[in-house]
Amino acid sequence: MTTPEQSQQERALETGAVYQDAEGRRTTDPGSGAAHADSEAERNAEHLRRGEVGPRVPEE
Repeated sequence: MTTPEQSQQERALETGAVYQDAEGRRTTDPGSGAAHADSEAERNAEHLRRGEVGPRVPEE
């Protein structure tokens, strides 16, 4: 069952009032949200360059 607090948090995410990255970091600042997304993209690109296909899983 969803609590009123959880519902409010989900609405904030859906409306763009809060930004959340893949690691679950949340912020209300669009600049920080963009910085989190950029760092996530850089991290993912580095994993791909090393041949990893998942979180710390080397490709066989």
